[in-house]
Amino acid sequence: MSEANAGAHRTAIGFSNLGHTYTHLFTILYATAVLHLPQVFERPYGELLGLSSLGLLLFGLGALPAGWLGDRWSQVGMMVLLFLGMGAGAAITGLAETTGGVFLGLSVIGLFAAIYHPVGIAWIVASARQRGMALGVNGVFGNLGAAAAPVFVGWMVDTVSWRAAFLVPAALSVTTGLALVGCWKLGWIRDARSDRVPPPPASPDAVKRVFLILTLTMACSGFVYTGLTNTMPKLFEIGLGPELAGNYTRIGLLVSAVTAASSATSLLGGYLADRFSARAIYLVFWTLQVPLLALLATANGPAVPLLALLALSSGISFTAAENLLVAHYTPFRWRALAYGAKFVLALGVGGVTVLFAGRIFDAFESMMPVYLSFSAAALLASAAALLLPRAAPIPHPSDEGSG
Repeated sequence: MSEANAGAHRTAIGFSNLGHTYTHLFTILYATAVLHLPQVFERPYGELLGLSSLGLLLFGLGALPAGWLGDRWSQVGMMVLLFLGMGAGAAITGLAETTGGVFLGLSVIGLFAAIYHPVGIAWIVASARQRGMALGVNGVFGNLGAAAAPVFVGWMVDTVSWRAAFLVPAALSVTTGLALVGCWKLGWIRDARSDRVPPPPASPDAVKRVFLILTLTMACSGFVYTGLTNTMPKLFEIGLGPELAGNYTRIGLLVSAVTAASSATSLLGGYLADRFSARAIYLVFWTLQVPLLALLATANGPAVPLLALLALSSGISFTAAENLLVAHYTPFRWRALAYGAKFVLALGVGGVTVLFAGRIFDAFESMMPVYLSFSAAALLASAAALLLPRAAPIPHPSDEGSG
C-alpha cells in the first residue's frame, strides 16, 4: 500500500473518531441542560425531557437513508454534513426563546447525528487492519464525548448560561466540518471503495440468523443505553440527594466521571472481539447488565454511581463484537446501509425511551419502574444471544495496527 493511501486511511480514521466524539457529545448535551430548564420555561422535567424524543428518534430513523447515501454518494461528503448539520442544530437550540425552538434545534441535531454510525463506522471498518481494536478505540472517542457533555453543560449552566452549552459546541462542529472540506479538496482524505482487509464469505443461512437476532438485541441496546445515559443525571440527583449531588456542575462531574471511566471498557471489548466469539461476548456482558440495572432501581448513596459505572461498562464492552458481526455478514457495497438498519433500531428505540422515561417518572416520581424495565430488556437480549452462531468471525492475528 502506498504511503499516500496509508495516510488517507489514517486521516479517515481520525475524522471518524472525532465525529464519534461529537455525535455523542451533541446528542447528550440536553440530558444535563434539562435539569435547569424547568425554571427557565416553567414546565415539568418529564415534559421538557420529552422535547428531545423526536431528535433521538431521528437519530435512529435517519441512519437508514444516511447509510444508503454513504454507500451510493460519498462517505466524506456525508461526514461534512454531519459536522455542519449538528452545528446548525446546536445553534438553533442555544438561541431558542421557546420550547418549540428547543424542540426544533434538538430535532435538527438528531437528524444530522444520524449520519455518523452508519457512515463513520463503515469508514472505520473499511480503513482499519485490526478491526476489533480500531472499533474499540473508536468507541473510546464516542464515550469520551458522552463523558464530556455533562460536566461541560453543568459548568456552562453554573458559570455562563445554558445557551452557551449549545453555542460553543456549535461553533466547534462547524469549524471541524470546514476543516474536513479542506482536507477533501486537497486530496488528503478520500472515500473507501473496498475493505483494507476483506472478511471471509458467510453463508446465507448465517446471514439471516444474525440479522434476526441483531434486530432484537439492537432494539434492547438502544432502549437500555439511551435510557441510561439520558436519565443518569436525574438518577444521580435523586439517588445521591442534595448533600452528595450538590449543584449542576457536581452532578455533571459525577456523570462524566462514570462515562469516562466506562469508556476504557471499549478497548477491552475491541481486544476481546479480535480473539473470542461474539456469542460469548454477548452472553457475558448482556447477562451482567440484568442484575446491575435492577439494583439501580432502588439504590441510594455512593452505590448509585458505582452501579451505573458497571452497567454502562457492560453495555459498552460488546459493541465492537456487534459491529464486527455486521461487517462480517454484509457485503462491502451494502455495508453503510446495513449499519444504518442496525442503528435505526438501536437509536430509534432510544427516542421512544426518553419519552417513556419522562412520562413514567412524572407519573410515579421515581426511577424504579424505569430501571426495572431496562433490566427486563437486558434479560431479553441475553436470551437472544444464545441463538447467535457459535463460530463468530475473528480477524487474522497477522493483521497489525488499526491505522
